[in-house]
Amino acid sequence: MITTLGRVLRKMRIDSGELLKDMSERLEISSAMLSAIENGKRKPMEDFASRVAAEYGLDELEYLALEDAVAEQRARVSIGLDGAARKDRELAVAFARQFGTLDEDAKSQIRSILAGRKGVN
Repeated sequence: MITTLGRVLRKMRIDSGELLKDMSERLEISSAMLSAIENGKRKPMEDFASRVAAEYGLDELEYLALEDAVAEQRARVSIGLDGAARKDRELAVAFARQFGTLDEDAKSQIRSILAGRKGVN
């Protein structure tokens, strides 16, 4: 699944007439790492936005857009569900979909369950 950051990087490559390999060499990271960053499978390193900006001579607006895309991707959380039972995968997806709508009471209950102690935050 391509991410916002992936779209930004691919546009930069197209605009520069580069392949993934070319960009990865310019940024001094492996093609596999760059591909994983674009597809949301790896988080970009802390200095990623500044490295890209320096290498590609981004203006302030382009840099801010890139920085936002990097921050969005770094804030994502993923869990590995390979080998998980179907019901477990369904539970994880349902939780992810509802997470933003949970009130503080529901969050407190979930924390208690995860901590193994009822009524403790």
